[in-house]
Amino acid sequence: MDTYILIDFDGTITKEDTCYAMVKAFAKDGWQDIEKDWEEGKITTEECALETFKLMDMDEKKLKTLLDNIEIDSYFKDFIDFCNDRGYKIIIVSDGYDFNIKTILKKYDINIDYYSNKLDFCDGKIVASFNTSPDCDKCGSCKLEVLKKYKRESSEIIFIGDGYSDICVSRYADKLFAKDVLKKYCEENNISYIPFENFRDIIDYLRQKR
Repeated sequence: MDTYILIDFDGTITKEDTCYAMVKAFAKDGWQDIEKDWEEGKITTEECALETFKLMDMDEKKLKTLLDNIEIDSYFKDFIDFCNDRGYKIIIVSDGYDFNIKTILKKYDINIDYYSNKLDFCDGKIVASFNTSPDCDKCGSCKLEVLKKYKRESSEIIFIGDGYSDICVSRYADKLFAKDVLKKYCEENNISYIPFENFRDIIDYLRQKR
């Protein structure tokens, strides 16, 4: 059986949500109302991002400097080694941005496939594009679409996440590791999950149970 491990990026692999860090560092006041509308499902990720970008004073250099100070989970590289030894395929699924993912993975010399929204700069302007699903436009990059791509009778899907954009896949993974917002959602909706605080917890669980 093939095992695919789909992992959220912001707040799961990283110790700090890079998108939230961008907003805190570069957005003018008013982003809080936009964020609240998104959390309540009144606007999509794409709408939230495009409106927030209008409030941001950010260029490529400023963003790279910010990302240089964001750390990953202390045990994530150990987790990669564990998965490689077991033959598990790791795939990052993010509703954040490729620019952030590439910058941080490069800093830590990590090479992993990923799905995400796109962020670039053109003539000093922020340029973003999204991968919304025709079935659901809430998230900018649909994680459920990625799960369906790899889900077959002969495959197992393990999902690891922490936030709002992970909710839609929570009922479809064969095994779910959750913390923070995702953990709370699972508890409120009777969805089976395994709690974790860091990737050491996940390594220990998988080593004992498999």
